[in-house]
Amino acid sequence: MSASLDVLFLIRSLHIGGAERQLALLARTMHASGHRVRVATFYASGAFEADLRQAGVPVLDLKKSGRWDVLTFFWRLVRLLRKEKPVIVHGYLPMSNLLALLAKPFAGWPKVVWGIRSSGSDPRHYGWMGRLEAWLQARLSRWADLIICNSQRGRQYALSQGFPLARTVCVPNGVNCEQFFPDPAAGLRTREAWGISQDVYLIGIVGRFVPLKNHAGLLRAAAPLLLTQPCAVVCIGSGSSQAIQEMRALAVELGIADKVFFPGAHLEMCAAYNALDLFVSASLTEGAPNVLGEAMACNLPVICTDVGDAAWLAADYGQVVSPGDVPALERAILHAYACRKIPRASPRERVLSAFSVMALAANTETLLRNVCTASETKTP
Repeated sequence: MSASLDVLFLIRSLHIGGAERQLALLARTMHASGHRVRVATFYASGAFEADLRQAGVPVLDLKKSGRWDVLTFFWRLVRLLRKEKPVIVHGYLPMSNLLALLAKPFAGWPKVVWGIRSSGSDPRHYGWMGRLEAWLQARLSRWADLIICNSQRGRQYALSQGFPLARTVCVPNGVNCEQFFPDPAAGLRTREAWGISQDVYLIGIVGRFVPLKNHAGLLRAAAPLLLTQPCAVVCIGSGSSQAIQEMRALAVELGIADKVFFPGAHLEMCAAYNALDLFVSASLTEGAPNVLGEAMACNLPVICTDVGDAAWLAADYGQVVSPGDVPALERAILHAYACRKIPRASPRERVLSAFSVMALAANTETLLRNVCTASETKTP
């Protein structure tokens, strides 16, 4: 039996999000396989923190007090790493990646692994901090021991930014098909909770209310169908009150306010997916959208934009349109509605064959072992 790995994951928080879900899934699976795993967060709480603790994975709170808590927060991180003495520090998302690397010389020189979860999102959407993080990641990437992207397009984009070819790899996301599966009864209960009749053709989008998720594009594309047929849209996810209010205002402008629902973040996501008749990922950019795989695991027909590895994931089991192309998205939605009663291939079979949790864990563990056994001498 191979020796166990010793890994500390580092992430901003464990609130609901795609990267957070994948980290929690990987950490639980590695822990169950006998590896020493713990997760350090900048900020405490979050739905996935409870899941990890319940599974026996330690969650360590770095107690960051806010954006400007910088030097004392960094010192707490260094002290934590000195105490825990992990062999590998695995960051998720830009700031965690950068901090793991900067802390390395002060914390016994652990191996540093970066997790890249995007495929070229415009940092301008994230303000000056996003631009700074993107610039620093590109400049410092040569010093990371390993860089794991969750999509081939994400890897290609990273390489175009100067990331090291030999140490930048792709490990596709995993989907827990024991957690996400067809469950019509749960879907019906969720519809009742939302106040949506079972006779309504329900289109759903899942994600934070940020411009890159393109809720506005979906509402514009779905409006013609909603105005003429017994259909509705549900926008599942969290966001600022301003962002949600903007979408409500757009729904009013389009004349579909009574057919657009905003239930907020949903903890029972399997039930939420099963409440839908059609899932749409309208993102302008992504790495490998977790929500698309989860919806497919629940056997939903899907429409996605051609971003990241979404088209590869959907394969022949869904419709793919160009990002930002509202007329094309409208045509795809109309086609899905017209074909709603026609038998189709099972999207779940695609997920079971290509995106298992065990493949995610096995591929990641192999790469981490290779990092541990590599020569200590590394030429950037």
